[in-house]
Amino acid sequence: MSARLRDLFFRETPEYPTFAWQEAIVNAVAHRDYRIHGHGVEVWLYDDRLEVHSPGGLLPSVTLLALRRRELVHESRNPRMARVLAELGLMREQGEGIPRMFEEMERSLLRLPEFAASEHRFSVTLHNQPIFTSSDPDWVSHVGGLPIGDRQRRALVAFQGRAFTSAEYQAINQVDRDQSYRELRELVELDLLASSEKRGRGASYRVVAPIADGEGPPRARVLARRMVERGHIRNADYREVFGVDRTGAKSELRTLVASSVLVRTGERRGTKYLPGTGFESWLAGGAKRP
Repeated sequence: MSARLRDLFFRETPEYPTFAWQEAIVNAVAHRDYRIHGHGVEVWLYDDRLEVHSPGGLLPSVTLLALRRRELVHESRNPRMARVLAELGLMREQGEGIPRMFEEMERSLLRLPEFAASEHRFSVTLHNQPIFTSSDPDWVSHVGGLPIGDRQRRALVAFQGRAFTSAEYQAINQVDRDQSYRELRELVELDLLASSEKRGRGASYRVVAPIADGEGPPRARVLARRMVERGHIRNADYREVFGVDRTGAKSELRTLVASSVLVRTGERRGTKYLPGTGFESWLAGGAKRP
């Protein structure tokens, strides 16, 4: 445990998000190569990081690039063991664990997970030190309440008081150029960032000071923009806008579907929500949670 400044008070919080370190260890047990003798799963705890090493390299369908991009990739070296761990509730559904690990580290404002692989070894490293520090707890608290994504929150705190580029945004969030462009453009449209007149590689951004009453962009604007751009929203969009967890979002989305605000399509990972007959009136009311 460590004392961290959160919402203007020092509170005892885990050094690493519980889900992140548990997922790293469970994955190591489930997917290690048990044909390799003399080596087991190793957990190394240092002052600034936790490392989990397991015998056996990545399987052919899984790459480091795919893991870093949070793609839902999955191939099990030990399918029976993976099935038992899933039935016991110790493993996530196929391919969901790594993306969730990234989410938890982002939400805790920590450096993102690091992966390394060789022919006979795979490693996960979690760092317990934030990627930045802020001398303005009021600003941190303000950003924490904005209806935007965790990566965008990281940028607003990390780059407060100075200009930055898309390349720097990509570096702290481990996203590609297209993803960076979309998320930065949303912050500009929400008046949270100001962009320079230059375009392309010479473009830069600067964090805009909060408006006088301390409120962030209306949640209705955020949700409506995503619906228009993509034609739908997902559970993840709802979580980011309203600051609820996965289970809470699922329950509230179910209520909105029952009220004809949204229409659900697809199943499981393919679930999307389209505007229903009551969507516009719901937004006009400020898009409050049900």
